[in-house]
Amino acid sequence: MKNLTFFLSLLIGCASVGWSQEALAAASASAPAIPGESTSSPLLRQAHEEAAAALQELAQSQKELPSLDGKLSVQDCVDIALAHSPKVISARLAVQSAAVSLSNAKNVLLPTVSVSGNADFTNSKEPGFARQNNHGTDTGVNAGLSISGLTDIGRTIQTQKLQLSRAKMDLCDTENSLVSSVKSAYYALLSAQRAVAIRTQSRDLYQEQYDRTQAFYDQGLRPKVDVTTAEVNLNNEILSLIRAKNLVKTRTATLANVLGVPRDTPFTLDDEIQVEKPELTFEEALTRAYENRPDVRSSKAALQISEIQLRQAKAAYWPTFTLGASFSKSGDEFRVDNDQTRLFAGVEIPIFSALKVHNGVKQARINLAGAQNSDRSLANDVYLQVQSAFIKMSEAAESIPVAESTVEKAKENMDLARGRYNEGIGDIITLKDAEVSYTDAELNLLTARYDYAVALAELKQAIGTR
Repeated sequence: MKNLTFFLSLLIGCASVGWSQEALAAASASAPAIPGESTSSPLLRQAHEEAAAALQELAQSQKELPSLDGKLSVQDCVDIALAHSPKVISARLAVQSAAVSLSNAKNVLLPTVSVSGNADFTNSKEPGFARQNNHGTDTGVNAGLSISGLTDIGRTIQTQKLQLSRAKMDLCDTENSLVSSVKSAYYALLSAQRAVAIRTQSRDLYQEQYDRTQAFYDQGLRPKVDVTTAEVNLNNEILSLIRAKNLVKTRTATLANVLGVPRDTPFTLDDEIQVEKPELTFEEALTRAYENRPDVRSSKAALQISEIQLRQAKAAYWPTFTLGASFSKSGDEFRVDNDQTRLFAGVEIPIFSALKVHNGVKQARINLAGAQNSDRSLANDVYLQVQSAFIKMSEAAESIPVAESTVEKAKENMDLARGRYNEGIGDIITLKDAEVSYTDAELNLLTARYDYAVALAELKQAIGTR
């Protein structure tokens, strides 16, 4: 029994190490060391790190989110989207699944332990013999470890590590894409809301113009055609205001969809937008994209996986070695008096596998070529995305000062046209043209400012940041 107790203790200790490694593989955060903890107690240290990671994850999951009914900033919307987006949740689940797969790959190196017991009772009657009752009990404890193909096991573990790394990078890429979508939807809605304010101001101006023209007509100072023209201008601006308000509703639904929350009431957005100007050239942005983008790093990991799978396919040509050990205790009447210890080793040499190995190597080479081609295609896409975002941002940045100057000149021209019309030396068509030019200039300035904000968000996504 002493041998059995020692062997079971050893196996349970090995299993504990395996379970701790599984938890460490799943955790992404590290924890500080315990003061006074001995460096010679790795199990205690791993247990502490596991507990700290679990507490950190719990604290993040309980983070209080901003209220949808309050004033929302861009960061508030980003936090809400990251918490509710089904795509992000799916990517996080994929990371957990990859961590479990890595743990399963490592667990091949762990022993197995089983305890068995059975009891039976038999009542039989044969011709010429008295009825007989037979009963018995058997008990047993078995422990064993069998390892076959150590190189294959190592490649499998390495592959699963890369798969876990890819899952984490895919999660990061999903989050970056979501952040960019949130910012675009946020700025689009804010732009639509401000457009409503501009259209409302313009509508009020046309209403004031109509009222003044009607008064001039009543005094015999203006012809009837001026009143009709002023009324047409007012009605056209009312229609533009209706369209602007409907656009707000549409973009509200778009932002709600990106946030992952159902909502049909308007959002209150923070209109104080601070957009920093990035101090980097196109070449610097492109370099950062190739170095930092999660999808680029994921593609490189896919290349490594394909290379490992090719080496694993070629390894099928070579012999496979098997090493193992087992120990068992068994007996009757719940007494485990019999024991057996077994050590074994074996080798399997492939002779002919009906071209399965050959075709497996061929398929692995095709998969590697496909991964290389996908990596090249992604590199081209990254170049185009960075270039497009950089051009769009530069265009918007150059347009803003021009649009600001245009607004000032249009406002000055409208004031002059209104003064001339009120003095009776200007016509209503000139006034209407000046008012339209002023409204268009304000809308163009609004578009330039938010185009810049959206382009900056797209550039950050293109270089792999937020």
